[in-house]
Amino acid sequence: MLLPPIPPPALPLAQQDYLRSYQEQYSNILRLYFNRLSDNLNRITGTNGGQFVDCPNGLFFNTVDETFAATGTAYPVDFNQSYLTNAVRLRGASTSEIEVLISGVYNVQYTAQLLSTNASAKTVYIWISRNGTDISFSTRAHTLAANNEYAELNWSFNIDLAAGEYIELRASVTNTGIELHADLATPPYPGISSSVLTVNFVAPLPDPRPTPP
Repeated sequence: MLLPPIPPPALPLAQQDYLRSYQEQYSNILRLYFNRLSDNLNRITGTNGGQFVDCPNGLFFNTVDETFAATGTAYPVDFNQSYLTNAVRLRGASTSEIEVLISGVYNVQYTAQLLSTNASAKTVYIWISRNGTDISFSTRAHTLAANNEYAELNWSFNIDLAAGEYIELRASVTNTGIELHADLATPPYPGISSSVLTVNFVAPLPDPRPTPP
């Protein structure tokens, strides 16, 4: 639930001569306006006040497998579904570039469902890029060896983004027998997403902005 917006007070035009009735009307309008402002402020600063704060956020996931045609190649991590898109969205027609509309520091959490499709040892590397440039030391690695072996890769990080900038996760593998795996619902459990990404605003944009390592 969001707090109701408070429009500016509609103050009456001043009279040429002093009138008590005009002054009382003027004071009553201001009193009502400030009472409403105070009520909203008390709700925000009081217990559980965060429920009234509207912060940018997004959630994106992929309902199909993402496979890798070659080793040693960077592939974008795709998302074919958008669930939450409050000032955070897929950029244009892209299925991998996540754009923010409000400047700030964002917490990004990513989960991948990995599946090994052969018995060879294999590693998947996943990292983040901003506006098409890889972020140094942002890579995470995960190794699988058994055939038909599942594993979950979880990753959380913060990144500064100006309005209109975007991030993209990229992946590379040492063996094509590994995939980001999705599956349809099979009772009693619901479907499996190959990738899930959440993006949440956590703080204003630093000034000056930090330089990546």
